Amino acid sequence: MRKIFSAIAIILGLAALVVGIGQRTVWAPPETLTASLEQPAAAPVTLLESGIGTVAGHPTEITIKAEGKFSASLVRSADAEAWVGKAAHTSITGINAEEQSIEATSETGEKEVPNPAGADLFQSTENADKTMTYRWTNPDEGSWTLLLAADGKAAAPTDVSVTWPGDTATPFSMPLIIAGALLLVAGIALAAVRTTPRNGSKGGGGRRSAVRSPATGATPVVPAPKDGPGTVAKVVATASVLALALVPAGPALASGVPADPSAVSTQEEPNTYPVVLQKQLERILGEVSTSVAKADKSKNAKDLESRTTGALKVLREGNYKLRNDDVKIDGPAAIDTSVIRSAAVPTDDGATFPRSIVVVTAKDSGASTIPTALTLTQAGPRENYKLAFATPMLPGSEFPGIGVGDQSVKLLRDDADSLIMTPKQALERLAGYMDDPKSKHADSFAENAFLTLNAKDQKALVDANKDAKISFKRSVNTKDTVVVAAPDGGALVSGNFTSMTTAKPKEDGGTIGLDKTTAKIVGVKDTKKGIEISYGEPMMLYIPAKGSKEKVQLVAAEVVAKGAKLLK
Repeated sequence: MRKIFSAIAIILGLAALVVGIGQRTVWAPPETLTASLEQPAAAPVTLLESGIGTVAGHPTEITIKAEGKFSASLVRSADAEAWVGKAAHTSITGINAEEQSIEATSETGEKEVPNPAGADLFQSTENADKTMTYRWTNPDEGSWTLLLAADGKAAAPTDVSVTWPGDTATPFSMPLIIAGALLLVAGIALAAVRTTPRNGSKGGGGRRSAVRSPATGATPVVPAPKDGPGTVAKVVATASVLALALVPAGPALASGVPADPSAVSTQEEPNTYPVVLQKQLERILGEVSTSVAKADKSKNAKDLESRTTGALKVLREGNYKLRNDDVKIDGPAAIDTSVIRSAAVPTDDGATFPRSIVVVTAKDSGASTIPTALTLTQAGPRENYKLAFATPMLPGSEFPGIGVGDQSVKLLRDDADSLIMTPKQALERLAGYMDDPKSKHADSFAENAFLTLNAKDQKALVDANKDAKISFKRSVNTKDTVVVAAPDGGALVSGNFTSMTTAKPKEDGGTIGLDKTTAKIVGVKDTKKGIEISYGEPMMLYIPAKGSKEKVQLVAAEVVAKGAKLLK
């Protein structure tokens, strides 16, 4: 039996050593695993969801290959869906780690889209030629998507492979090696031990004499010593069998078993996010500023198309026309976005459009520098932000200090009733007050140097023209109104007035003389019928929250000459 136990221990020891060492060499799991996408139907857009950014908690390396140049743009998932719209696209949604395959679906639809590279909707864009290696990093909370496209007409890249670290752990390798070594040593030692009979007798041909029990006559069994080699062999052999029973039949799995989703604690994410992030906003403002500066230099209205809209576009077009006709008026103030003083960026719970943001910028942070209040709007997901207002702030006015990401900043309607008056009412009452300083709504507005000067200039014009009937009439261009909620419950309102100043002779046959600028516009020096001069007046108001005892404040304002025409 001793030899049998010895042989078993040696065999088990060698087996344990082979398996233990093999797990670290020939059976070792791969250090990296790769999943590839089978080529689906060609489409102008490929969407990579954030699910491919990690596998079993490990970050992945994404390799994208194409036949030529392409772009990869990171965007919020809801915005990506809105941008794609009805276009054909391929969606790569995740990775099957066990099968080492990429999960993807294809949708048919429109075969062409605009080139998305560098569009304002995207947080960032990377350009590549034939190949790109990408590591996923979400710039903010929420769900993000990587949008791939060539030029919008050619097929988007779909040759995508994802590589991640394999599970190289071999937890049983070292215990097997140790157990194998111990078994091998024990087996060899057991084979070398010689057993001597207890009484030392060598008679009877070397056979032990049988002792009969006087009670039963049966041959008694003499137990082996507790510390004898037989006991050691049995214990070691049993331990070896148990150890081998725990050894997996094959190499360790490349990826761990997915955790039970119900056992994983999740933290509820906020359901609203800023429509642009800080770096994204800085990029947009820089491009807008450069584009408008180019148009101001060329005085070509066509150069305004890409980055302006609404009141600003109309007023600048009028200014260019007058100056191109040699009318001596000042050009529009330059827009400098070097320093962002405050940024009212609304949060959104989905991809809703149009969007608007209100920003205060300046050329520097100096206390004497007059900041400019800007309002930008984005009509749809495939449109870039366009500048609708750029109005200098008024002396003594205040703009709430707001940072990108403030959850309280949202877009409101012009009939919002959470304020001391609706934005629509505020603009209409302000227009009436500017027409007539004795308006019944005069007390609704805080004292302001601009409003005081407006009243003074209008009175001076009337007093200087005793023989003329002069009237002032302002109307609100409601389609230009933008309302953004402020953190304190109030709201910032961008509005635009069309102001008409009409002058007629008091008596038939009377004559109204015109200044040089107006005369140049209409082509005559005086008129017997009268004249109508139009101005654009972009405004920004702050309306306090309902229940506040504060008054509506005029934050920014400007008067821009639009034109003049003779009355008939």
